[in-house]
Amino acid sequence: MTIYVVANCKGGTGKTAIALNLIPHIQPDLIIDADAHKSITFLLETANSLIELRQAKSKEDIIKWCAEDKTILIDCGGFDSAITRYAISQADFIITPTSDDPTEQFGLVVFNDVLKEVSKMVDCHLVANVLLNKVHHSRTNFNDFKETLKSLEHTNLLNVVIPHTAAIPQAAFKGEAVKSGSLPIKFENVIKTLI
Repeated sequence: MTIYVVANCKGGTGKTAIALNLIPHIQPDLIIDADAHKSITFLLETANSLIELRQAKSKEDIIKWCAEDKTILIDCGGFDSAITRYAISQADFIITPTSDDPTEQFGLVVFNDVLKEVSKMVDCHLVANVLLNKVHHSRTNFNDFKETLKSLEHTNLLNVVIPHTAAIPQAAFKGEAVKSGSLPIKFENVIKTLI
């Protein structure tokens, strides 16, 4: 089975919103909440979700649960921790939301260093699939952002851009993914691009 990890060491990048909107396209058997704030847990409880949900309290939880023969989605917190690092180490695909804001680009530099260290730990070159998120609808040129990523050996920019929109938090308040318009297609394309 496949393990998808949504991670970025910087807070506020939209990790939980991205994870929530990937659920219909991944159709996970298990969701692991690796965030101390338990955001995805609260959202899915609001929706009375039937997907199995577990809250990781240790790196041992991550290792044990990722050994199960299940399609797993892990939502990480916005900080560097042993739980986040072990989640990353188990990933088949790492999805890293970020906006095109310069401060978030600095966060990617830090995350690249984390990926470098975890890559050494597992003796495998790990790559974060960077997903531009919360982008103003008029922004179409990302050359400056691409230049930053060129120097980061553990990142790959996805060709999908998630715009800043009220639809995502409106759906999230119900514990749901966005179900109409072009957004579900964008999230489906994220998974298609990875696979």
